[in-house]
Amino acid sequence: MQSKENALSNLKTFRVELTDAMRHETFREGVLIRGDFGWSEFAPFPHHTIEHSARWLQAALEMAWSKLPEPIEKQIKVNAISTSPDPKKAIDILTATGCKILKVKLNGTNIDSDIAFLEAVISAYPEILFRIDFNGSLKISDALNYSNKLSEFNIEYIEQPCKSIEEIKELKVLTKIPVAIDENLRLANDATNPEHIKTITDVADFVVIKPIPVGGIKRFQSIAEQVIKSGKKVVVSGSMDTSIGLYETLLAQSLLGESSQLVAGAGTGSILSTDVVTQTLRAHNGVIEIKRLEVDESKVTESPNQEELIQRLNMSFDFGRERNWF
Repeated sequence: MQSKENALSNLKTFRVELTDAMRHETFREGVLIRGDFGWSEFAPFPHHTIEHSARWLQAALEMAWSKLPEPIEKQIKVNAISTSPDPKKAIDILTATGCKILKVKLNGTNIDSDIAFLEAVISAYPEILFRIDFNGSLKISDALNYSNKLSEFNIEYIEQPCKSIEEIKELKVLTKIPVAIDENLRLANDATNPEHIKTITDVADFVVIKPIPVGGIKRFQSIAEQVIKSGKKVVVSGSMDTSIGLYETLLAQSLLGESSQLVAGAGTGSILSTDVVTQTLRAHNGVIEIKRLEVDESKVTESPNQEELIQRLNMSFDFGRERNWF
């Protein structure tokens, strides 16, 4: 077991800009960590607790200081993602990436404009398949209203429509649209807990697993195995990472192999306007090459919140070390 001084001996804070605001955020920031096996990234969102942040650090330390499994494939299929209310931007991303599935972030505040957005995308790409993510923002009545409207479209699933499992369970009785669960899984005290996973799989059609927030590749594999055994489908997804952290998502999808015929939610490179590598990992012809990249220090913009980020990193390390997470 390494000391904190050794494990966190080579750090660099960063800030990358987004092309469009996502949940009111216009940038992502965190700490890059270099270890014996390369660079990793610690970038929990500001609203995350120290406990949740410590899981992000668990993933980062695993990636920097241990030998990860080798990817099974050289490239994986991914979805495109849109965070802008402007459908033209979504259409441009689909054209640039060649993706056949578009993930759309909706906050449920204006159903008419949201439906108009989808219709505009369909006018350019009639065969497009949508993944609609509400991030738990809807009440049951609104979720049902959306479900009725969305039933006219080619929807793979709606993701985390409501905040609680109980609300989603109630919605499932009232709609035929498949439902994916994300936050209810990864914000649990322990996302690998079999009883908790059963609670999720009893309700969800799809389970979204984000390797970094759940604590890394080993923990991802534990969760994915349980979900697949339950007969439900795993969607591997990134966590708005730079091209350094995104490797974990690409690797996780690769390790599923034939267990998953679904595309990964790893198209976030298209909504980064800056990065920490020479060339951002982006999809071409609907696929991304699985490459572990080096940080290009000339591309790194130091975060103006350097002191706060390092403090959170240290608090997360102490929290995780006290519980023998790493």
